[in-house]
Amino acid sequence: MPIIAPGSDFDLHHCIASAGYTFCEILGRCIRVWEEACAIPNNCLTWNDGCNTCGVNEGKITMCTEMFCIAQGTPECMVYAPDGH
Repeated sequence: MPIIAPGSDFDLHHCIASAGYTFCEILGRCIRVWEEACAIPNNCLTWNDGCNTCGVNEGKITMCTEMFCIAQGTPECMVYAPDGH
């Protein structure tokens, strides 16, 4: 049986499972679920999924543009709600 070096067990998204990482489709990157939720932040008002701009209400997408993407970018919150609202 071959010896597998620690940290060499990465998946198709290059997430290292033995280090606790899994791929989060929403965020478009590897995360540890006990450190960060695989979700759009609740205080995000406008989300970019890497291609389309989306409206968000309480962490849920309400609507999105339907643009054609040649290359998928990194998903991110573009506009956050002001503090205290």
